[in-house]
Amino acid sequence: MNNFTFPANKTYFRGKIQNFYFNKSRKFKSFEIDILDPKDNLINIDNIDYYFTYLTTSGKNKGGNSIILKLYESQNINLSDIEYDEPNLILKILKFPKALNEFLQFKSEKRFKKEISALKECKKRRFQNIIEIENDGICKIFNSKKRKFEEYLYYTMEYAEFDLKQFLEANVNLSLDEKIGLCLSLSQGIEELKSIGYYHRDIKPDNIFVSNGSWKIGDLGLISEREDDEQIDKANEFIGPRGWHSPEAMNKYLCEGKNFEFSHDCNLDHQSDIFQLGKVFWYILQNNAPTGVFRQQDTFIKQNDIYPIVRTMLNYSKKRRYDNISEVINLLKPIERKLQLVV
Repeated sequence: MNNFTFPANKTYFRGKIQNFYFNKSRKFKSFEIDILDPKDNLINIDNIDYYFTYLTTSGKNKGGNSIILKLYESQNINLSDIEYDEPNLILKILKFPKALNEFLQFKSEKRFKKEISALKECKKRRFQNIIEIENDGICKIFNSKKRKFEEYLYYTMEYAEFDLKQFLEANVNLSLDEKIGLCLSLSQGIEELKSIGYYHRDIKPDNIFVSNGSWKIGDLGLISEREDDEQIDKANEFIGPRGWHSPEAMNKYLCEGKNFEFSHDCNLDHQSDIFQLGKVFWYILQNNAPTGVFRQQDTFIKQNDIYPIVRTMLNYSKKRRYDNISEVINLLKPIERKLQLVV
């Protein structure tokens, strides 16, 4: 673990790291960090100095339960002519202070620890389609109300140039073989997670990234383990991305523990990941999302052997979906080879 401390003039306020001070009346005042004065935004992780900036120019966070910042190695920034290119790393901090002991941990902290553990296992096994973690530990951020530093969990990861949504909007003329190659990479990422007993449960375009030319799945904050007895999920909790969720996610939200007349599958597992991935495939292939009842004539892809794969992934019943993502991979590979030969 590599621990570090934010400068004492920084605090967590209104969803992001901000500068602060107390005026003459001792009233708290905050303002955004000054990216044009990076020496004021310096932290040290694992004996390397980094300047940090917001993830977006607006300063808004992308992570729901996290603070996300860009990190630049200080030696690469010319203070006399400041210019930010691609960051060296991304810093992700849990928004809530670390619990004093494991019995006081909130659900968000348990999930963040599980995410770190899964990412470290993926890195250990050198998985190619999962975002790579670099460091993790505890960072201290000054609480301006309590007038003391508090501890927060964090990890750093590799930088990704685009998420899937940004990439598709910037590359509107992808060839079909490129799209199938993308679908194949994502399937392999889900296969990697399954091989170590994890279900992602939060598959959506915002959690899919391209890094150094490779497609990778990230944001494992909602993962569950196949053999894990600890129940972090609450009854009737909505698990997963709205609009990209599986039938089981909606069943869990509406039906779990209700003693209704009919029983419904509320278990989010590998086949739920397959369903979510099927929705993402549809988005990759024709840039919208499947809702309601759909047929092959609703698609714009004229390659007849692609639609049955996506359609099977999107079946309501798990009995009619693929049991294993390896089946999807085995069907996509010959299609990709055939399309490459045509090109």
